[in-house]
Amino acid sequence: MVEAIQSGDLAAARKAYGQMMERLNGVGVGADGALTKIGISLRRGDLIAANRTLDALESRALRVLHGLRQLADLSPPRPARRTILRKPN
Repeated sequence: MVEAIQSGDLAAARKAYGQMMERLNGVGVGADGALTKIGISLRRGDLIAANRTLDALESRALRVLHGLRQLADLSPPRPARRTILRKPN
């Protein structure tokens, strides 16, 4: 879907969106705000708005990953596990 939106292929983007939503609904997961916005944009034929939503989603994901990285860098290091080797009897 992302590639279709970014390349400007509205028909392929709509098809991919529909397939993705069928799969998500099949496993009991509904659309979140960003997916709903993308769906609305695709129904309207507005690839520019769909692409803006994708960009915002990517920015949000990168901020979350950056925050996780900072937390990982701040957490104290875990002590290394030591393996005790025993001599055979």
